[in-house]
Amino acid sequence: MVFKNSSAIGDAGVLMPLSPHQIRLIESFSADMYQKLDSTHGLKHGQRTARLAMYLAQIELADEEICRLGALLHQFHSNGAETVDTFLREIDVDEEVRWNLVHCVECIDPETIGKAETIEAKVVFDADKLQTLGPYGLVREVAYRTGHLGVDFSTALVQTRELQAKMHGLIQTTAGRELADLIFEPMNLIFSLVLDWDKLGFLPD
Repeated sequence: MVFKNSSAIGDAGVLMPLSPHQIRLIESFSADMYQKLDSTHGLKHGQRTARLAMYLAQIELADEEICRLGALLHQFHSNGAETVDTFLREIDVDEEVRWNLVHCVECIDPETIGKAETIEAKVVFDADKLQTLGPYGLVREVAYRTGHLGVDFSTALVQTRELQAKMHGLIQTTAGRELADLIFEPMNLIFSLVLDWDKLGFLPD
């Protein structure tokens, strides 16, 4: 059962809104976390994930505010879900809203998305993972691997291609899959051209 506390549900079956003060505190809490991360996972990534989540939420008829805030909080990942839960308790977030936000965080990883019980958690997962796909995902993932993880360039290309194939297959929502297919389609050609250049494979024999 997804909804554990009916007092948090409005007449239309939508979660009751958080107070403006609670929203600002959650935004600030998330922003502080992003400031500690590398540039490919920094505040712009959080904001981009939130925008994508709101777009998907409108199509999937999910709760937009849960998706937006869940997206801002997603970078804590499943191993940081307890930290998020503790913070939301400290600012007196309603139990049902808190559960839904924490659920978005704990289901954000490929290893945990299978436990998702809400459309909001699936929307947030897709909003994050769509950024690993397409030409943008190629540049972002290679930059992260070479600049932050210290992986050599050729290995980073191979790892990114494998990651894109995996994430493309994990997208959860109908709207997310449509976007994923759109941006994934040209990648075989792009990867072929990039790998040819890396190996100078385009030179005549």
